[in-house]
Amino acid sequence: MGVRSTSIKNMGYSLVLLPQALLILSVHIGLPWLVLLFFFAGLPLLRYLIGNDLSPPNPKQLHPFVRTYLRSLPRLYCLTFAILLPWAAWTFEAVPRIHGSIIGFALSLWTVFALATCVAHELIHTVNSPLDRRLGRLLAASVGYFQLYEEHFSHHERTGHYHSADVARPGQSIYTYSWKRYVDTIRSALDFECARLRREGLSKIHNRVFWTALVPVLVACLFYALGGPVALGVYVFEVVATAFAVQAITYLQHWGLSEKMTPDLGDHGFSWEEACWIQACITLNNSFHGQHHLYVRKPYYQLTMSKEALALPASYPVMFLMALFPPVLTRVMKAQLALWMNNESARKNMMHRSDCFGGGLLGRGMRSGHSS
Repeated sequence: MGVRSTSIKNMGYSLVLLPQALLILSVHIGLPWLVLLFFFAGLPLLRYLIGNDLSPPNPKQLHPFVRTYLRSLPRLYCLTFAILLPWAAWTFEAVPRIHGSIIGFALSLWTVFALATCVAHELIHTVNSPLDRRLGRLLAASVGYFQLYEEHFSHHERTGHYHSADVARPGQSIYTYSWKRYVDTIRSALDFECARLRREGLSKIHNRVFWTALVPVLVACLFYALGGPVALGVYVFEVVATAFAVQAITYLQHWGLSEKMTPDLGDHGFSWEEACWIQACITLNNSFHGQHHLYVRKPYYQLTMSKEALALPASYPVMFLMALFPPVLTRVMKAQLALWMNNESARKNMMHRSDCFGGGLLGRGMRSGHSS
């Protein structure tokens, strides 16, 4: 089953606020694991009921009210997130410090933080809106990923380059990839900003990377002031875990695709895509990543998944868990890539697949032990 109505999809984008709402609800009902359970179990299960996103893109000429609504959602997200941060810090001091509840709440908060980078990503790409780009910078920095703005535009230039850190080569584990790429993101962000300073004749005091890096420091102080040492420790964990999540998603989105390994796939943005409808709403179509690389100036609500796109075997939560076991992921992804390249008739059916857990492909990949 697939969702084909653009009007339904336009309303569905409001689900981007759902993780924040679930986090607040989790405290009131005493289920601190709620957001984590929703993302890693509920979202794949909901795919059976809701299906993939098969809706066409929004027309270029939208009704002004609809356009305003869609453009306002990321801004509204920033407003609610600014309220959520001090509430989360206060929660660690206010709720009973039960060992399990702190761990569950911290992991749920990590899920919210990781998803916030998708909204920040959309904002920094906003055309003709300096306000939105500043909001994206601040939102990313508040979850600790202060280098997103500068490094991400370097990422678009490096996509498909075999020797860059953005391409996960077959056999490369998510752990070595994440560490190497995180270091490279800081380096590329500084290089990008230093080039801007030289181009505009500005001194180092105008380095935006350094100033943006102060934001997580201020948030850390806020967590300590409202929630004490426990909240501060949790925030440090959130920053590290969110940085890992960003690298993990990049790892999955660009796994095995480069001008050296798969030179014919440049027309697909050297990126994997994923069609789960509710996932697309929550991430503002970040899962249509190949289309984003091909049409970088398009807003999220104008993106749609190509019928012959390079489709991941399963939704992001399932693929993330699979990536934690590199030999399993390598076999499954090699099998998926071989299927797409060697079976043209199978391509059109990949985005229609309802096997949201990727179980069928996982079994075939493990049995075949396909190697490239």
